[in-house]
Amino acid sequence: MRRALLASLLLTGCAGAPGGPTSVRVPTYRGEEIRRPAITVHLAFGPGDFSKQARTSLPELYAGALLDALNAQAILPIDVDVARDTPDPAAAVARAREVRADQAVIIDAIVGRGLRTFCRNTRRTFTIRVTEVAARLDVVRASDRETRLSEPAIRATDFKEDCDEPKQSRRLDTSQVIAESVHKVLAAILRP
Repeated sequence: MRRALLASLLLTGCAGAPGGPTSVRVPTYRGEEIRRPAITVHLAFGPGDFSKQARTSLPELYAGALLDALNAQAILPIDVDVARDTPDPAAAVARAREVRADQAVIIDAIVGRGLRTFCRNTRRTFTIRVTEVAARLDVVRASDRETRLSEPAIRATDFKEDCDEPKQSRRLDTSQVIAESVHKVLAAILRP
């Protein structure tokens, strides 16, 4: 069900729609409590055509970028699981407890391609095909299984629009989109 919800949000721009999924952040949650996490990361493919090579390499690229970003913040995961299937939060927390991690950090991302409209509230509205990564993030304390942080749709696209000068808009390559998605996920985790 989580996968279907995330896929429906992908490329629709509906993450903040009334009645849609909402963010949860326990008032006492602080980013500095993430020091010895157990990481579960999963990258799946939604709408759009992706080569066999992309389907093989992108999940590893995403996990590698995440580990590099965590390392740059002096966060050393105790355990890393690059899941083939949609992560089971209960199993991820059980694994975190087993390896004596402080937190279970679960990232379930989906990448897809489709049409997206930009600059809607201007005279220069335009629609183009984009590649987008939508990631769901959950941080669960291993000791008591309390969900400390939940972000349902952290989004990054391969297109940076310039509504004032549309010709100045630019495309990102795949590694840049992955890096942006990881950056946004990490910013949500570490936000004070």
